[in-house]
Amino acid sequence: MSLRPDSAQAPLTARSYPKFHPHITLASLPLGMEVDLDNVERSIPKIEEPLACQFAAVETGSHYYRSVYIRIKLSAELVSLHKHIHDALQVEPRTPAFPHLSLCYIDDIDAADGERYRYYNALQKAGRIQHSPGNFESEGISLFCGGHGEGDWLGRIIAREIWVVRCEGAVDSWVVLKKINVSQDGDGM
Repeated sequence: MSLRPDSAQAPLTARSYPKFHPHITLASLPLGMEVDLDNVERSIPKIEEPLACQFAAVETGSHYYRSVYIRIKLSAELVSLHKHIHDALQVEPRTPAFPHLSLCYIDDIDAADGERYRYYNALQKAGRIQHSPGNFESEGISLFCGGHGEGDWLGRIIAREIWVVRCEGAVDSWVVLKKINVSQDGDGM
């Protein structure tokens, strides 16, 4: 995923706008913790149906890993999955702004010059964020993610897999250690 806009202020640091796989972080394990992939897989329950993660809003954050992101509507299923994994692994939750899906990572140096707000405003100005009408309970957004068709608007993602990723070093060097299918419908993501 690379969403570096053409209108980005130059020069930006190398840490801004790296390529990465869109994701919702369910758990972040302490760096010193020995990662036993079998134990991690056992901590993840099978779910009846894939998780539909509805988009609530696009927000600008104050941290590199929450530069500009989609806030996901908190569902009972996500809360349950999040709690189950942390309880099974016996780790404290360290997932700020849970649940969210990052659109880009922008270095704090560039953010100090307003790059996070420029990116968010560019999405708004280009008409890539569509707000759904309604009260707070039904409020949401869709994001234009493609070419020219109506099907290029996304208002949710369907999660069927959980990836175990080693997040050390530069974002574009993160390593996928394992992909775990959690949906009993058998389809991949």
